[in-house]
Amino acid sequence: MRALEGIRRYTIASLLTLSTLGCAPTLDDFESVPLRSPIHRYAIAHRGSLHEGLPDNSIPALKDSISKGVQFLEVDVRRGADGELFLFHDGSLQESNYSYPQELVGKPVQELSTGDRGKVRLDSAGLIGIPTLKEALVTLDANKSATLQLDLKGESDQLLDTALRVLKQEKKISRAIIQLKSPERIQRIRAQEPEVRVLARVRDMEQLEKAIAAKVEFVELERWITGEAVEKCHAAKISVVLNVAAPRYDSKETWDFFRARGVDSLMTDNAVAALQN
Repeated sequence: MRALEGIRRYTIASLLTLSTLGCAPTLDDFESVPLRSPIHRYAIAHRGSLHEGLPDNSIPALKDSISKGVQFLEVDVRRGADGELFLFHDGSLQESNYSYPQELVGKPVQELSTGDRGKVRLDSAGLIGIPTLKEALVTLDANKSATLQLDLKGESDQLLDTALRVLKQEKKISRAIIQLKSPERIQRIRAQEPEVRVLARVRDMEQLEKAIAAKVEFVELERWITGEAVEKCHAAKISVVLNVAAPRYDSKETWDFFRARGVDSLMTDNAVAALQN
């Protein structure tokens, strides 16, 4: 059994590794993962967006996703030099679709002042700026079930503690899920702040066991999936999350395939379609 599970784990890791090299493996590589019904049926808007023209991690994208019935919205959270938390995926400002002064190109985003961030525009029309976490939390008021999944970029104790402080100040503890990688940090936050909702990102069975012991609400299987992992999560009433937000895998075929193997939550660039499927 252990040998078989090792093969299954290797299969999905190989699939995602090969995808970065330009190869195109198929879902046949996952056939050995046993069939199992999910206990929930969620779709998570990757970077808070439906990817229909609105910038990722922007207030218009969040409002659009919420208005179309998406319950979970994953956003990338960073801490600036001034201590303020804001939404932005990339680690630095690069030549791209963003609009900003030339002197800011290449500058790490965590070094940007509030004034610098105010000069950045996420759209070609120059109307959409970088939102703060507080501004993003306000968008949840439009729908009582909408929830932000906070991907803490450059995860650290300082960033986590600041995020918790903002959630408490805005009275949004129950409206956010904090995504964490560190098993030690997960254990600490569950012990100190038991009301905080946690998604654990795990790379192997050892990390999964620690996440289950910490009583997290969600587990994202990073680059692997096995029948044993799904079974253990469901036995502990933990929802299984899989990120399929890549062009080769973000399709109805993939959604159906992984749901048939017990995956509860799909992080996708097409959250509305995934919900309706």
